[in-house]
Order: sequence, then structure tokens, then C-alpha cells
Amino acid sequence: MSTLFVEPSASLFKALGYLAEQSHNPDQCPDRNLMVDSNCSDVSEFFAETERRIAKANRLRNHLYSVRLSFSRDEFDPTQATDQDLAFELSKEFVESWLKEKGINRPYIVALQADGKSGLLHSHIYICNPGADAKGIPKGVSALKMQDLNDKVTREFMLKHDRSTAVQDKLMANKKQHDHNSMGASVGEQHYGKSKANAKAVDNKEYMKKAMMSALKQATSRQEFLQLILQQNIYLNRDANKSSDDLWLRHDGGFRKSLSFEYRGTPGRTATLLGLSLEQIDQRLKWNAKLKQNQNQKQLSVPIQHAHQHKRSKVKFHSLKLVKAKAKTAEKTAAKTVLPKPHLNLQELLNEKYRELIKINEQLSDPKLPKSKREYLEKIKPGVVQAVSELESAFFVGETQKEVWRRKKKERELEKESAPES
Repeated sequence: MSTLFVEPSASLFKALGYLAEQSHNPDQCPDRNLMVDSNCSDVSEFFAETERRIAKANRLRNHLYSVRLSFSRDEFDPTQATDQDLAFELSKEFVESWLKEKGINRPYIVALQADGKSGLLHSHIYICNPGADAKGIPKGVSALKMQDLNDKVTREFMLKHDRSTAVQDKLMANKKQHDHNSMGASVGEQHYGKSKANAKAVDNKEYMKKAMMSALKQATSRQEFLQLILQQNIYLNRDANKSSDDLWLRHDGGFRKSLSFEYRGTPGRTATLLGLSLEQIDQRLKWNAKLKQNQNQKQLSVPIQHAHQHKRSKVKFHSLKLVKAKAKTAEKTAAKTVLPKPHLNLQELLNEKYRELIKINEQLSDPKLPKSKREYLEKIKPGVVQAVSELESAFFVGETQKEVWRRKKKERELEKESAPES
């Protein structure tokens, strides 16, 4: 298909009223609708079922999604009945494939027309947004993803009916020539590829991700975490975070799943950008606080060395006693006492496990992740979480042992320096 256009349509009455209008070009095409079909029993049943769902889902802004498919004259001849049948069949096959890909079941209606100024065949498809549970279509309707599916379905349909695929091949070749983050090539006024706004949104989200990762490594409290993010001109989305007085906790005291932020008009959530829940972020902040406290104690535990401590004490001559030096045994010389030391790379190992956990969460958040891969990641994730917990405990224990060993060693050195010479 040469053109695919998608827009939300809030009014069911206006949509059906548009289809019921008189022909827009009666001289060339006296009939407004050449063919009309629905996955309901008839048009009246589609109207009644859609109206019931809209009334039940009174909070949904979009009641219907309107999709227009336009065919070039090289694909289907508007004056040939056979081509009209094929264009209508292709339109229904496209919408069925799209619903199957989304994994949903929605009432829809398809109307084939040719009464426009160009006289070309085109289909109007109206898809009901709310489901039987009054919830809208998951993640809405993406024109870009719908266009990709349209290319695939159309090409397979044309090959199956021994029709030329030249138009679709040209469109697909044009899209491949351009980066997916830039404005793609166009045929007429139809553009392909992600828009500049979407490309900017990708850059903004990458900036937000880096800023949040940096704040997560430095902050030792929730307030400090938010302040560090705010310093990078990333602001809390108050409209999305007003479900509770506490941004981090729900009314029942449990952690919320995520916090919503906005940077230069681009929204982002912590769960999506970091791959971590708020509870996991809170645990990391507490770990940072313990680490900082441990480092402060480490600085305080080092004894202050004054100049007079290094001077040998004055001893009177008559108090000196001759003490025979003890002979060192071979056994003591050969075998030195090995003091327990913590793992020198324990912090690096802990950071590695943190990165592994973040990577697992990012992969699990991908809806396109294969089922086998998802099952494998969910199987190994508890082990990684347990490893992080054990390494955190071992890290603080190791640091404590290290400080005890250093303090005792320093005490022995000071005692040796202050002792009278024999």
C-alpha cells in the first residue's frame, strides 16, 4: 500500500456518520461505499457493541482508532471488480494480522471507497479502543509499527495472488536507505522512518539514564538522589506522581514501582531507564550510606601521630639492665603469622554483580524478549540478588577485619619504638 494514515477518533457517531455521507465524487463514483464488512454480525451490531464498551470505559480519551489505507493505481485498478475485491480482502487481512500481533480482540469495521478526488481505492478502518474489560489497547497504536506490518502483509498478499510487488519493494528500499532516527525518504507526501521529535526523545532519554545512574552511585538518601537528578534539569512529573503523598511509598506502605520524570518535554520512568524498582533503588542508596559511614570510621580510626611519639624515652644509666637477646628459632623465621585479610577486589566484584542485575532487569523489561530467554533470566535472577546481598554483608565484614588488623599492627609498632633499648 502506498499510504497508511492513523489518527484517534473520539466520536463513534461522527465516524459512522462520515461513512454514511453521500458520494464525494458522484460523477465518477456514485456509490459512497463499495464494500463494508465487520468482525461483528453487521454494522448495527458493531455500533451497539462499541457503544457499550465506550460507556463502560468512561475515562478513555480515545474511543476509536481510525486507519486509512490508500492504494496506488499500479496496485489495484478502481474500475475493475476483481481489483476491488482484492483490495477489500487485503484490508481485512491487514487489520486481522494487526490484532493478532497485538494479542487482542476488538470490534472493527472496514469500508472500501473510491469517491475521492483522485478516484483511487482506499479503505477506512475503525477499531474500537476499549476491550471487554474497559481497558484501552495496550501501548496504543503506533503508525510506524503498523506501517512495518503493512509492508509485510501487503507483499505476502501480492505474491500469493501473482501481483506485482514493485510499489511495496520501492517503499521498503527507501526506508532502508535512511537511519531510523531521521526523517526517511518519501513517496509523495508520505514520510517513513522516525521523526526528528522521536530522535530527540531518544537522546533525551539517554541523557536521563546517564544522570540517574550517576545519582544512584553517589546519593546516600532518597532526597539526595532526587536533588542530584534535579541539578541536571530533570524534573519530577507531578501529574504522574500524585497518587500518594510519599513519592516512594503507596498508601499501604509498600514501595511504588517507579518514579516519573521529564526532561525537555520527554517523559521517563526510573523502572524503564534504570531497570530497577524503587525498592531496589532504595536498597542501593542504603548501601551507599553504609559505605560512606564505613569510610568515615576508617579515617577516624587512624591514630594521630605527634612528633614526640617518635622520640625515644630518656632512661637513666643506672637503671639499664643487660638482657640477652633471645635466639630466633628456625620455625618462627620460616613460618610467619598470616593475618586474615578481606578480598582486595570485593568491591569490584560487588559492582559487577550490580551491573549483572541491572542488565537482567533491562532484558526482562523488553516485551519482545523470547520466552525461553525470559524463563532463563527469571531462573537466574534470584541467585544474582542473593549474591549481591551476601557480597554486601561480606564487604562490610571484610572492611571491619581490615581496620582491626591495621590498628593492632600500628599499636605494635608504637610500642616497639617507645620501648627502651637493651
